[in-house]
Amino acid sequence: MMVAWAVVRGAEVTDDAVGVASLIGAEHGAIHLDVALVSVWPGERQAPAINAFEESFYVLGGELVLQVAGRVHLLGVDDFGYVPVAVPHRWENRGSEPARYLRVRSPQPRDFVANPRKADLAPLGDEPTPVDPSDPATPWLGHFSDDSLPAPGPLAMKGFRSATARNVGLWMLVDEVVGAVHHTLFRVQFAPTGQTVTLGGQHYHPFEEIYYIVEGEAIALLEDERIHVGVGDAVFTGVNSLHGFSNPTDARVCWIEAQAPAPPPAGAFFFPAQWSE
Repeated sequence: MMVAWAVVRGAEVTDDAVGVASLIGAEHGAIHLDVALVSVWPGERQAPAINAFEESFYVLGGELVLQVAGRVHLLGVDDFGYVPVAVPHRWENRGSEPARYLRVRSPQPRDFVANPRKADLAPLGDEPTPVDPSDPATPWLGHFSDDSLPAPGPLAMKGFRSATARNVGLWMLVDEVVGAVHHTLFRVQFAPTGQTVTLGGQHYHPFEEIYYIVEGEAIALLEDERIHVGVGDAVFTGVNSLHGFSNPTDARVCWIEAQAPAPPPAGAFFFPAQWSE
């Protein structure tokens, strides 16, 4: 069976002419996910966009103004959100420093550059308001703080429950609760495991995953390979790709994770040891 996986080193990723640094896409075997780091320069105002895909984001540096769904928002580090299919939106950097965010798109975009759909948005004149996670009028935006993560313990997420894996903490950022149906985005921490593979061993899924490391170090076990990963690196695992992680350090490892298609309500994790004699 042909399966796809990849590790992309952050130190080797560079922006293109419009400030987009591709992390994971079709060139790595992905057919559902398109993941990039996007830089917006001081004074830059991007053209309005309307997408034939879902788009989620996580701000990694600087401040950004986002106009979406009739509101204008000021976003800072650790703010995140989601732009639904066909909703006009645009980005602007009104500050004096570059801003950067992690962008996840699914379904993987088709190339309509030859005849792009025009978006209609009023001028960005309103004073932007900071993200308010408690505002029910803006469920597609939120702010992550470290105390959002539960203490490491058993894993409970859509399609999987495990009482044996007791070193994981997970906080959902984007899923069906905010309207996303094609992908999920969440933040994860794994406590030290020594050489033990998390979640009880290598496993595989009926969906693709990416892991963007934001803190600490880990060993990624990808099929028959053991690969050290750290901050700024991205790991991709395709459908049916065996993978797992160990954390042999004395500190936690944290990443931002995305899945596409969104996991089914059951049968989302398969462990080979449970299905062979």
